[in-house]
Amino acid sequence: MQTTELLGDNALYYLPLIGGAVGLVLGLVPLVAGIIKKKIRLGFFGLVASTVGGAILGIFLSIPAMAVFTWLILRSPDTAAESDEISE
Repeated sequence: MQTTELLGDNALYYLPLIGGAVGLVLGLVPLVAGIIKKKIRLGFFGLVASTVGGAILGIFLSIPAMAVFTWLILRSPDTAAESDEISE
């Protein structure tokens, strides 16, 4: 049976892929929050930022990106409710 070894040079190729996968999973949080709050664009940008951040620096960049975009989605009022208040 042949053994498989992961050497240093090959490991450098897999680290961004693993970090990107972790960032993708974490990026689902702002995406789902954006769909629920009807802010799909912010949710999609949160997914992309978390995935790219995970590929670059792993969880050190994907968790803050997820937190910032989730906070942006949850803090801002709904635009439909805001427009109703202005018209009255």
